[in-house]
Amino acid sequence: MRLYEYEGKELFKMVGIKVPKGVITSEPIKWEGKAVVKSQLLEGARGKRGLVRVTDDVYNTILELKKLGIQKFLVEEYIPHSKELYLSALIDRDTGDPLIAASPEGGIDIESSTNVKTFRIPLERGVKTYDVIAIEKYLGVKGLEPFIKGLYSLVVDYNAELAEINPLAVLDNGNLVALDSKVILDDNALYLHEDLLKKFNRQEQVESLVELGGDIGIVGNGAGLTMATMDMVKLSGGNPADFYDIGGGAGREKVREALLKVASLPGVTRVFMNIYGGITRCDEVAIGIVNALNELEKQGKKIKVYVRLVGTNEEEGWRILKEHNIPVYQDFKTLLGEALRS
Repeated sequence: MRLYEYEGKELFKMVGIKVPKGVITSEPIKWEGKAVVKSQLLEGARGKRGLVRVTDDVYNTILELKKLGIQKFLVEEYIPHSKELYLSALIDRDTGDPLIAASPEGGIDIESSTNVKTFRIPLERGVKTYDVIAIEKYLGVKGLEPFIKGLYSLVVDYNAELAEINPLAVLDNGNLVALDSKVILDDNALYLHEDLLKKFNRQEQVESLVELGGDIGIVGNGAGLTMATMDMVKLSGGNPADFYDIGGGAGREKVREALLKVASLPGVTRVFMNIYGGITRCDEVAIGIVNALNELEKQGKKIKVYVRLVGTNEEEGWRILKEHNIPVYQDFKTLLGEALRS
């Protein structure tokens, strides 16, 4: 389960990681002085899309962002800083040990950085002073201990698959502050943290999105159909970016959410959707797709969606998609041939 930034920062504070002072709001508010208005979405690349803004006019900035369909905002004090670093913790799936990943090149372009080093911290001993010293030496800063121990605690004690600070700001006086958070909790361990689910007013759910690192988004209904779709894309020379099964009976909101999440993955410019409507209604799927694309357009993100849609209410679904110039197919092989040539 991916947390919103403000939820991740609540966890940061619980484990001793320093974050800026801020408030959560759904409506425009008055704020004295410079601030950072951060749209709260379960998506990446918000800064590149203009959804994070430094401003002296918080009230009108929120008004502008609300026109893009944003519903919730984190407003924080502006923190002047001289340098940005990257720091994260995750579990090595091969050994089961936590890893700390660090880079002296934090910020919005971290995905393209080749200057990231990992430090293994065995589970049986935990974080030691020499671990901290090694990472501080690599990054060229002091004062990392609470940040390293906090991130380590999130993956060990709170079952986070990833706990990331990007950027970790270095102030002129040498102090460190976590300006952003990305925390993904293990869905299989959510039952151990009912207090957190209650705190964040979130329900335990199985996350359907599995990231694979390619450039073609995949959405299907049913694990078998979705896997087959991924295989067909790969065998045809494409590179799947994900596995996303929306399940049976998905309505427009579930479809909208799936498309928005897949569209937010790094490098994805096309999404292939393979839907067989049994208890899933094709007209509901079509409405969800249209709603998601409208929202993405408002946010300034362009993405091409190709849809194979057959089953219950298929003709109505086709009509809705065609009205909005969204390519729709009855056969996935035809979709694949045309989409991979485009």
